[in-house]
Amino acid sequence: MIDEKSIEQVLARADIVDVIESCGVQLKKKGAHFECCCPFHQEKTPSFIVDTRKQTWFCYGACQEGGNAIRFLMRYKAMSFPEAVKELAKTYNIDMSSEERQLTPQEQQEEAKRDSMRAINDMAVQYYVGNLALQYPENIAARDYAFKRWPEKFCQLIGIGYAGSQWDGLKEYAEKKGYSIELMIEMGLLKRSEKGRIYDFFRNRIMIPIRDKFSRVIGFTARNLGEDGPKYLNSSASAIYDKENSIFGINLALKQGIKEETFYLVEGAPDVLRLQSIGVENAVAPLGSAWTKAQLQQLKKSVSSLCFIPDIDVPPAGEPYGTGIKSVLKHGALALSMGFKVSVIHITKTLTGEESDIDIPLAKADPDSYITDKGIWQGLLQKKQDFILWYVKQNWNPKATTEEHKVIIDEVAEFIAHIDDAVLEKMYLKQLKNYAPQDIWATAINGAKKASREQSKKKGKTLDKELLDRYGFYEENNCYFSVSSQGDYQWSNFVMEPMFHIKDAISPKRLYKIRNANRQEEIIELKQEDLVSLAKFKQKVEGLGNYIWLAKEEQLTKLKMFLYEQTETALEIVQLGWQKQGFFAYGNGIYADKKWYTTDEYGIVRLDDERNFYLPAFSRIYQDEQKLFQFERRFVHLGYSAISLLDYSKKLVAVFGNNAKIGIGFLLAALFRDIVTSQSQFPILNLFGPKGSGKTELGTSLMSFFVIENKPPNLHSSSKASLGDTVAQCANALVHLDEYRNDLELEKREFLKAIWDGTGRTRMNMDRDKKRETTAVDCGVIVSGQEMATADIALFSRMIFLTFDTSEFTAEAKRKFNELMEERKKGLSHLALQILSHRKKFEAEYDGNYKSAFSDITGQLEQARIEDRILRNWVVPLAAFRTLSGVLELPFTYNDMLKITIEGIVRQNSECKSNNELGKFWDLVAYLRQNGDIYNESDYRIVYVNEFSCNAPAVKMQFKEQKRILLLRKSRIFQLYKKEARAVGETSLPEGSLKFYLEKSPEFIGTKNSVRFKNVSKGVFDITVKKDEHGRDVTTYKQTVDMAMAFDYDLLTTHYNINLEVSDIFAQEDEFKDK
Repeated sequence: MIDEKSIEQVLARADIVDVIESCGVQLKKKGAHFECCCPFHQEKTPSFIVDTRKQTWFCYGACQEGGNAIRFLMRYKAMSFPEAVKELAKTYNIDMSSEERQLTPQEQQEEAKRDSMRAINDMAVQYYVGNLALQYPENIAARDYAFKRWPEKFCQLIGIGYAGSQWDGLKEYAEKKGYSIELMIEMGLLKRSEKGRIYDFFRNRIMIPIRDKFSRVIGFTARNLGEDGPKYLNSSASAIYDKENSIFGINLALKQGIKEETFYLVEGAPDVLRLQSIGVENAVAPLGSAWTKAQLQQLKKSVSSLCFIPDIDVPPAGEPYGTGIKSVLKHGALALSMGFKVSVIHITKTLTGEESDIDIPLAKADPDSYITDKGIWQGLLQKKQDFILWYVKQNWNPKATTEEHKVIIDEVAEFIAHIDDAVLEKMYLKQLKNYAPQDIWATAINGAKKASREQSKKKGKTLDKELLDRYGFYEENNCYFSVSSQGDYQWSNFVMEPMFHIKDAISPKRLYKIRNANRQEEIIELKQEDLVSLAKFKQKVEGLGNYIWLAKEEQLTKLKMFLYEQTETALEIVQLGWQKQGFFAYGNGIYADKKWYTTDEYGIVRLDDERNFYLPAFSRIYQDEQKLFQFERRFVHLGYSAISLLDYSKKLVAVFGNNAKIGIGFLLAALFRDIVTSQSQFPILNLFGPKGSGKTELGTSLMSFFVIENKPPNLHSSSKASLGDTVAQCANALVHLDEYRNDLELEKREFLKAIWDGTGRTRMNMDRDKKRETTAVDCGVIVSGQEMATADIALFSRMIFLTFDTSEFTAEAKRKFNELMEERKKGLSHLALQILSHRKKFEAEYDGNYKSAFSDITGQLEQARIEDRILRNWVVPLAAFRTLSGVLELPFTYNDMLKITIEGIVRQNSECKSNNELGKFWDLVAYLRQNGDIYNESDYRIVYVNEFSCNAPAVKMQFKEQKRILLLRKSRIFQLYKKEARAVGETSLPEGSLKFYLEKSPEFIGTKNSVRFKNVSKGVFDITVKKDEHGRDVTTYKQTVDMAMAFDYDLLTTHYNINLEVSDIFAQEDEFKDK
């Protein structure tokens, strides 16, 4: 998580011109600004303006949007807010390592919700700004109102728009864009009537965005253009907008406020807009008439001086001043108490006299209406007054009584008492003597400094006679007592409030709210064994803190009699996803009968049919235990996105092509896995491709229906036990396992095969008398990796095999991928619920559609010999799609899916057949070597090289470490392959097919035209022996030059478990010469 200080540091150091030009955008200086044609839309006349003083950009053309350096990167590179901040931090060498930490699942959900809300607000700004530009009479009137009140370009910069009189204009716009309607209702942009109708909350209003200090839109303040309703309305409180903490205008005011060391505090948003439009950018206002301590605390982080500019209102009858003055009197005093230096600009009209100027009080004025230009502002600046002296002037009435004067003196004395500056105090005393003698003021100030206030609380005593008569105890001050002849007997220093009995055949438990005499409160989960044993009960409650049981077991039994009678029952959900009770469970709620039920703060879900269920991951009991329920806290339904299944599927297909279509079919089948497995086994979805090809990203995109930004476990580094737990965590959902390689240990490969059969790992259950149990696999499993799983054909045939061939992508492809990422970050659980709503249809029709899909496939493959297991695997997603295609809107048809399925079956069957034949071939090579039919150095060679060149393909390879390469003498080995097949009565592959399979295998490197092999005759190498010039025998091997196929020997040993690296009778050459 990135904190605000780091963001502020990034914005302070980043130069907006550098940031924009580093993205390849060419800016041209024009006066005090820079400009160019907008990089976000096509145009001929520059409308993209960069303000270096404000460090902002804005497109005054078609985009009608702008922001700071962070916002530019978000827009230009399709980044999230944190991603843009991190990139700028890296560019400007800002160390953020101390700020980076892994968010907890709950924090991730909260951040995702905030991101979704900000995206909704950005969408709403676009809608309102677009409305303001329309040429209908009401829109023209709204535009005239806005541009007469504030300059047109300023309105564009701020993002001022118009909410028309239409009841559902924003709602329809949002639905088309795919935004969450429920989230918009929560934010107050939309409302739901008692009859269930959803409508726009803001209508016929000028819409003014409220931004945080980083210029992100967090809400709206809306000016009524009609006669009905309040003049101004603000957004509802939400996860990103809180009226008590938000400050209007802070995004533009912050930089100038720090520079001038002061903020100008005005009453409302229109006053801020007026001042900022004439260049007084450090003007801010609360969202409402009252400043809160939290708001002033925010300002205190940046400046130490505040200047209030009150509205001048007509005083109510009998009052000395209006509400504007009254507000500043109150909030100026609050600011003083917080350590600010406070001043006031009191709006008056100045008349020039012969000897001096005269300030004439105005009956009614405010900054918005009065300060219309910079000249007026400069004149008012000369009239800035100290707040304390202004306060006395507003309240002092010479005709008032002594008691009334004393009230004012005491109030002012308390203000001065907050000022730890003796010199300043003397200056105040000197000026205040004009109202009362100096010694009176001094006495009052000294009294204020010494003043202290104390409060005492009396605790009452209540005795519940019914409780005492029935159970033998009563409650008092959060303690249990009983009454005896010797007096009151205290049982505990706490009381317990029964909440739920969690039913479970193995480990039942009970939830209680426990509260002690100091009013400290906790939620406690007690297993049944904790309540049966007094010692365990005391250990459990005392482990929470100051919770002590003083009585004996007899009293504990009486307390249990009372508690058990008051307790509701709930059933704990231990595996998420589909439940046999007929609903689908996420970690934070349940989808039953087409309705969503959220957990309460204790993790309890109450269904309409009065059944109760317990999801402990979202109980207050475990909110600080981040190591527990990690999966359950990520497997959640948030409802932050409202994108349609059609639109999300389009984005998937645009990025992943036909693989996405099969992936969607697999997802549909997985959501109803229990129905599918009544007809057939459930396949594994295998995503194969090089690094960066998108295989893992497709898995993550499908997982977003259940888990946002899922991080798949690594098959190699994870234990078999943890993998077993992973696939057992959910039913009728997806699980993704990554980094499959063919050297995966045998035990884990067998585990993957068992998934196809629906069985997980076997373990001993200590809770069931040490009986062995096998966990079920109830989810659809995705396996991705950079190696084709053909080393184990039995595993490969249990998969639906998809290949990803591209690892380099165009800018357009990257843009589409970034769009997809932005959507999946919000979560797609609402689409999963939409699909689940059609379960009855799937139950009724899947069996028939499976048979039809099977028939359609076999009808087109009737001449082909297809592995039955592969065929039936591919039928599953096709049949699932066929079943739901009539009720789900998707961007492809059944015939499209059928065509892709046929192609996929043929390709996978070919790979399967190829690798079966290759396995036989290499087994034969190993057998021939063991049987003495082929020889090292004669029929093949194994060389150790750091570089190697081939003729086909014509490449030269270099290796960091020595590489073992097998050079296979094709002509002789192929002859022996055919001969051996005839000898055992098997059919051999034609030479062309065998060569094709070998060349397409991952172990193949290339062909080398000229390799020297030693000749063998009757089992020994042919040699010639000659005398050298010294009469010594010199042995020469007879050699033949032949073509060789080169293979990666290490891969061959891994994939086919062969060993050809053995010495023959004669020593091999010491060195391979690459000729």
